Amino acid sequence: MRFHRLLLVFAVVVGLVGDPRRTGAEESPRSITVVGVGREQGAPDSARIGFAVEHTAPIAQAASQAAAKNATQLVDALRKQVGEDGKVQTGGYHLNPVYRQDTERMPPDRPRRPEIVGYTVTNEINVETRRVDSVGSLIDTAVAAGAARIGDVSFSLRDPGPARNRALKLAGADATSQAGAIAEALQVRIARVIEATTESSSGPVFYRRAAMAMAAESVATPIEPGDVTIEVRLRVTYGIE
Repeated sequence: MRFHRLLLVFAVVVGLVGDPRRTGAEESPRSITVVGVGREQGAPDSARIGFAVEHTAPIAQAASQAAAKNATQLVDALRKQVGEDGKVQTGGYHLNPVYRQDTERMPPDRPRRPEIVGYTVTNEINVETRRVDSVGSLIDTAVAAGAARIGDVSFSLRDPGPARNRALKLAGADATSQAGAIAEALQVRIARVIEATTESSSGPVFYRRAAMAMAAESVATPIEPGDVTIEVRLRVTYGIE
């Protein structure tokens, strides 16, 4: 009986520890990881601009009707300017109450609660155009047609694919160059690519709302598109030996 108990204890110990020949598990492959960066610039062929008309009146219906009249006039002028290859569409519509601001001057015996004295209607209109060289004149046309606000002006590429592919090739070359320099410094040899992932970003070129003040003057509004930059980051892990 004692002999059987010893055998049982020995079996449990062996099961917990495992086979000594398997303790040397396969090691993770040695590797180095780099991030290559590629940038490609291109002339923009699309522009996007946000306009808005506003009107305030004592009652909501009056404000809405006046804003609708102004918006119709603005849309007609913009469509004529951008042509058939452009887009003019509603970007938003807001109706907000206007509250009295001088409550501190009210008689002491009168309750101090918010008092609505009117309503403001804002009709936002977004425009997309391929005529990037005519954005300045488009802004002037909108202001003359009754636009009360001009949002950010942005320039972009309609098809960023070709520029992104060129940037990707540059990022790959940069990653290879970095990996080669590291391998030489560590006196190892690059054997293969284990993993590669990409991260791309292509932000449009923005012009801020300062254009509104310029457009209000009698001179033409100058807008220079500049170039759009496509940036790609390529993270590559290389196996070394």
